[in-house]
Amino acid sequence: MLRLANVLKSFGPTRAVDDVSLEMHGGEIVGLVGENGAGKTTLMRIVAGELEADRGEVEGPEEIGFVHQHFLVVNELTIAENLALSRVPGWITRAALNRDAEATIAASGIELRDVGRRVGDLSVGEKSKVELIKVIARKPAVLILDEPTSVLAPTEAAELFAVMRRLAAAGTIVVFISHKIPEVLAVATRVVVMRAGKIVAEGGSAEEIANAMVAVRGAGSGQRTAGMGEIMAIVGVAGNGQAELAAKLRNDAKGRIAAIPEDRTRDGLIAEMTIAENLALKTRTPAENLIEQYNIKAQSRKQRAGSLSGGNQQKLLLARELDQHPDVIVAAEPTRGLDAEATRFVHDRLRDAAARGATIFLITSDLDEAFALGDAIQVIYRGRLSERLTPAEAAERAPRLMAGL
Repeated sequence: MLRLANVLKSFGPTRAVDDVSLEMHGGEIVGLVGENGAGKTTLMRIVAGELEADRGEVEGPEEIGFVHQHFLVVNELTIAENLALSRVPGWITRAALNRDAEATIAASGIELRDVGRRVGDLSVGEKSKVELIKVIARKPAVLILDEPTSVLAPTEAAELFAVMRRLAAAGTIVVFISHKIPEVLAVATRVVVMRAGKIVAEGGSAEEIANAMVAVRGAGSGQRTAGMGEIMAIVGVAGNGQAELAAKLRNDAKGRIAAIPEDRTRDGLIAEMTIAENLALKTRTPAENLIEQYNIKAQSRKQRAGSLSGGNQQKLLLARELDQHPDVIVAAEPTRGLDAEATRFVHDRLRDAAARGATIFLITSDLDEAFALGDAIQVIYRGRLSERLTPAEAAERAPRLMAGL
C-alpha cells in the first residue's frame, strides 16, 4: 500500500501540492489526471523521493520506479549500455552485455530490437521504451508513468497498456499521469483528478472528469472598440502541437512581427550578452529608457541577461519585442513560471499592444489566462484547432475540447 497524508509543497508563493491525502493499493492502475500545473508530477516526485514535502507523510514501499516525461537516457551509449548503467556490476564483455539486455527486454514484454544501436539514433518512441524497460527491470513495487503516451504511436501505446495491466496483475501499483481522458479510462482501474494542487474528484464519466480538470472562473465579454487589435487565445494541454503552430503563425504573419517564445532562455534571450546587447538586436531605443519603462530590476545596462530573475528576463524580452509597435505578436506561454506581479505586467503590456492595433496570438495552457485576455478562443488538440469560439461558448466547451472529447 502507498499512503499519502496531508502532503503540502510550495515553491515560493505558489502552492503546487495543497494538503493531499490519498491511498493506493497493489494491483491498482491509478489514472492521475489534470491540466498543466495541477500538481500531478510534483506530487509523484514527492512519492519517489525526488522532492521533499513541506508537510505531510508518505508511507509505502521503497522500490519506486519513475518514468519521466523527459527521458533520462544517455544518447551516446547503446541500448544495452543504457540498460546496464544501474544493473550490471563490474566488468563484462560486450557479448554478455548484449545478451543481458536482450533478456531484460524480453522479460519486460516490450518489443525493442537490436540492442547495439546508439540511443541517440532511436525514435522518440523507442527512447521511451528504453526508459520504461530500464525502470521495469528493477521490479519496482510502485511504477509512476508521467505522460508516457505523449510520444507513442497508437500501437506503441497499446503495447504499454498491456505491460501496465500485466504489472498490476502481479501486484504492482501503477500510477498513470496523463491528460488524455479516453486513454486513462481505457486502462485505469481508478481515476483521480487534481486541480490547483488539490484532489478535486475521483472517478466519473469522461465529461465529468473533463469538467473537474478545468475550472473556468468566468468569461470576458470579448468586446473590442474600433481600432483595437484582436487577442486570439489558443488554449490546450502542452504537447498538442503548440510549438509547430507558433512557428507557422510567425512564418505566415505580415508586417512587423514580435515573437515571445515559450522558452525565453533558450529561444528568446542570449544569456551571455548584456541587457543592452539583447535590446540592440531589435530596437534602437536607449537601453536605459526601456529598463525604466519596463521596470526591469537590474544593476545596469551592462548586466548579463542570464543573471536576471525569470520575471525580469521576460520583461527584457517584452521590451525588445514590443518597442517597435509590432503588427503581429505571437506569444507562447508568456507568463509561465512568473509570479503574480510579473504576470499582471505581461498581461497589461499585451492589452496595451492590442489597444494600439496589434493582432495577438496568445498560445497558453492556462484557461484563466485565455479568458482574462482573449477576445476569441480556439482550442488546440493533437495539432488541430477548434472553430473560433466566443468566450461564452468556450466557457461551456473548452474543457471537453482540451481533453479530446
